[in-house]
Amino acid sequence: MTAVNTLYLHDDDRHRVLQPYPWIDGLCRWDCGWFHNVAVNGYANVEYAKVFPLLGMIGAGVEKLTGLNHLVVFILVANAAALGSYFVIYRLFKELEGEPAARFGLLLFTAFPFAYYSAAGYPESMMVLATAWSIDLARRGKHISGGLALTVGFAARHLTLAGGAGILAAQIRQRGLNPKKFLLNPAILGLLLPWLFLAGFSWYLGEKFGDPLAWWHSRTIGWNDWVWYGARQVILYVPYRERPEYFYYLIFSIPLLVGGAGLALALKKKRWEYTEVAVFGLVLLAIVMSSGAAGMGRYLASIWPCFLPLGVWLSRRPMWQGPVLGFFWMFQGLWFFLFTHQWRVL
Repeated sequence: MTAVNTLYLHDDDRHRVLQPYPWIDGLCRWDCGWFHNVAVNGYANVEYAKVFPLLGMIGAGVEKLTGLNHLVVFILVANAAALGSYFVIYRLFKELEGEPAARFGLLLFTAFPFAYYSAAGYPESMMVLATAWSIDLARRGKHISGGLALTVGFAARHLTLAGGAGILAAQIRQRGLNPKKFLLNPAILGLLLPWLFLAGFSWYLGEKFGDPLAWWHSRTIGWNDWVWYGARQVILYVPYRERPEYFYYLIFSIPLLVGGAGLALALKKKRWEYTEVAVFGLVLLAIVMSSGAAGMGRYLASIWPCFLPLGVWLSRRPMWQGPVLGFFWMFQGLWFFLFTHQWRVL
C-alpha cells in the first residue's frame, strides 16, 4: 500500500484521516464507511439501521476517551479480535483432531483469499472470535458465558447469531431433549441472551424510526434485491459483466463446500465431539450460500469450522502443503490489493 499509494476516495473526511498513513490507508473501505457513519452520527437515518452498533460504539467511545481516531480504533479492534480468535480456534481444532491438523487448519483459515477482512475496519473478526469462544464455552458446559460471548459478537455482526445453533447443539448433547431438563435448566439463558439484545435493538429502532424491524428492512435501501442473492441467483440471473466479483466468490467457495462435506461426514460417522462445531459451520455455510452473495467473500472467510477437515487433509499430504498455502496466499495478496484500491470487493 505504501509502494502503490493511489488508494483513491480521498475526497471526504473519512479517507483524509488515514491518507497520511498509507500502510493502513486502504483498511477502511466499503462497509467500513457505514460503521464510520454510526460512530460519528449515531443512527441518524433509517438506512444506518442495517449496521449493528457495537463496532461503531467502540470506535466512538475510545475516541472520546483517548482522542484516537475511531477509524484507527476500528482497525485495532479488528486485528486484536482476529488474533484472539486464532488461539480459540486452534484449541478447538487441536481437541478434535490433534496438533498437525489444528496447525494446518488454522494456516488455511488465515491464508484464505478473503481473510484480509480480519485486518480491515470490519467486525468480521469479532464475529469469528464470538462464535468460536461461545462454542468453546458451551462445549465445556458454560452456557451462560457462551451466550454472553455470542451476544457481544451479535451486537457487532448479525450473522453471529448462527453460532446459536452450536450452543443449542451443545445443550442437546449434554442434556438431551427432555423438555423439563432442557427448558428448566438455567443454561437456557445462554440461548436467550442474543435474542434479548435483538429485542432491545428492535425496540430502539421502533422508537426512533417507527419500524422495529428496520435492521432487516433497511438492507434493501440503496442496495436493491441483489443484497439477498445467493449462489443460485448468481449462477442463473447475474451477468458476469454486471457483478464480476460474484463469480470469484463462487470459485473460492469450493474449498468451503468441501470442508462442509467433511463436517457432515464426521457427524455421519457418529463423531459426536464434532457436533457443536459442525452444526454451526453447516448452518452458516447454508445461510451464506443461499442468501449472502453480496458479502460472500468476507462471510466465507468467517466460516472457520470448514477449515478443520481441510486441515486434516493437508496435514497428511506434505507435498501439497506448500502449493496449496502458496496459492491461497497469492490470491489473498491479489484480492487485498484490489480491496484497498477500491475495486468492488464488498
